[in-house]
Amino acid sequence: MKMFFLSTVITLILSGSMIANSAELVEPPVFTSSNKVLDLLMIAKPVKVNTLTNVTGWAYEICKRQYANKDGSSCQTGKSNTNPYSGARLQLNAGDTLKIHLVNKLPQIPESKHKDEPTESFLLQNPTNIHTHGMLVSPRYPSTKNPTYGDNVFVLTFNSNNGMPNMTSSSHLHGDVKMDATDYQITLPNHHPSGLYWFHPHAHGISLNQLSAGLSGIITVGKVNDYVPTLPSNVNVRHLILKDGQVNVDGSLHDQEDPEFCDNPTQSTIAGTCNHVSGGKWYFTINGQRNPTINVNSSGGEIWRITNASGSVTYDLQLAKKINVTPSNMMMQLVSIDGISVTPPNGISQNNINQIGGAKFESVACPSAYTNNSAICVTKLHMMPGTRAEVWVLNRDLNGKIINGNGSQAIFQTTGYSTGLTGDAWPAVDLAQIIFSNSKSSNVQPILTVADSKHDAVGLNFKAIAQELTATNTAISPTSNCQPLPAGWKRRIFFGIPSDADFGLGFELVDDKGKSVPGSFQDVAAFPDAKSSICLPLATGNTPVNERWEIVNLATEDHNFHIHQTKFRVLTNEELNGDSTQTIDGILQDSVPLFSGDNGCDGTVSAWRKNSCKTSPVTVEIPFAIAGDFVYHCHILEHEDGGMMAIIRVASSDKL
Repeated sequence: MKMFFLSTVITLILSGSMIANSAELVEPPVFTSSNKVLDLLMIAKPVKVNTLTNVTGWAYEICKRQYANKDGSSCQTGKSNTNPYSGARLQLNAGDTLKIHLVNKLPQIPESKHKDEPTESFLLQNPTNIHTHGMLVSPRYPSTKNPTYGDNVFVLTFNSNNGMPNMTSSSHLHGDVKMDATDYQITLPNHHPSGLYWFHPHAHGISLNQLSAGLSGIITVGKVNDYVPTLPSNVNVRHLILKDGQVNVDGSLHDQEDPEFCDNPTQSTIAGTCNHVSGGKWYFTINGQRNPTINVNSSGGEIWRITNASGSVTYDLQLAKKINVTPSNMMMQLVSIDGISVTPPNGISQNNINQIGGAKFESVACPSAYTNNSAICVTKLHMMPGTRAEVWVLNRDLNGKIINGNGSQAIFQTTGYSTGLTGDAWPAVDLAQIIFSNSKSSNVQPILTVADSKHDAVGLNFKAIAQELTATNTAISPTSNCQPLPAGWKRRIFFGIPSDADFGLGFELVDDKGKSVPGSFQDVAAFPDAKSSICLPLATGNTPVNERWEIVNLATEDHNFHIHQTKFRVLTNEELNGDSTQTIDGILQDSVPLFSGDNGCDGTVSAWRKNSCKTSPVTVEIPFAIAGDFVYHCHILEHEDGGMMAIIRVASSDKL
């Protein structure tokens, strides 16, 4: 696809277009735990979305279980979130238990791309489930003593009004079947990191449809002060949930999101909207609002906690200030990525900062008044689907100088992004209008000190998490095919295109000499056979084990590697080449962009082995501390639904 959106946002700024009457951004409703428990009724259902021209979307109606009606399938009037599409926030603390009674009241889903594939007709019935993305919790199955599920994506809840399930043993990666409702009980370890997470359905084959229709919300654990302990009282905290929805000309929701929907780039995107020539519209919202105003009236600025809750859209986010008619980027300080605070070591180079960040941001030197360069300052956030970021926003220029004066304006925007030669061109859109109404350089420190000895890349205690999950970890019995990697070995994961599907994964083992291990190769396939997928045991005593994975993108479009139940860190070139005398910690994350290969890449391993496919592998180090069955996949959900997902099993090292 040709990239034609990048200039659009510049045109809009130069035109001086600002929406004077856009509504003030409203925070998502909050449901807070009490006495270490948050017990919720969560109903997936059709809802009217006023900001999307009153289209019917799908969202979660949520209330605390104490406010459920007698039948347990609906909330009492006035006790639930009043605007479900905007997304809700679940506020938890380490050690809490999240209980969810999930009810499926969704209609059938005739638009699903995959419902007509062999063995997948049941997708028409629109089954659903829930996943707490990024959280370090057990994916346990029900037991006799506890019939609930943990953060387990291998269960589907069907709405009996849509007909009985029509599943076969060949249906892809779906597992248990429940009717109308499923109960989840997800306990956070006491050493769970504070930060920003989110929840969404993970129904394989229709995850894109369900997220595009609006099914998602966010989870916050602890508070920002846990990793910014000296957070000034004059700094406000906001939560921004980015959702987009496509509306057909007949007023129906287009939930099988189409990257080419906005096919007339000359149309204005100023109001969070781009137009389809047929008359359809693509709406981009923050907390369910189109083009809201964000009034930054705190003298110390604001912490923005941003979640990309899109099914497939990549956002290249920036703040652009209008100085006369010339757009100028603004500096922000990065505080957290993917729920983990960012505390890189002193003296790290700019190149290494960008590399360990997984290309999720464009870093710049922090203000000159700040001599300790362990902070990260950025001008742009590269947020693929599922990514979360927290930034400190002040009225300051590209060099970090605070701009005095009230009423100055800026635009929060995505500048447009192309995912490669055969990829998608995501549009440039103005998302919100910013007004700085209390800008003063006096008594404002140039940089916030992110100091987190418990939850950052150095302090996060995976050993303690494994110990706290001893019971659920031990329940996953070791098997003969679950063997630890020999010293110096790594796994190589291929993101590619199989001959019989749109997307797939392959893998092999690589020995300590960098050679492929004979007999370990499995070619790229859609939803690789679970029996041949990755299995590894925890270390002796069910303690954590670290593995290195080299991830190779064989295609001419970007992918987004994501793994459940753990985090990972991206290794620097110095570490990979053996030139570094120390491990460079600093950023843990749960997804990383895999940039497209050159035009010699056809999605096959054979082209890569012949060196005709030039690509940029990413090597990560993954600490495994949680046993169970979970998945790794591309978090562009069109790709995940199309087969770019595989199972991993982490087993106990000890016999029951």
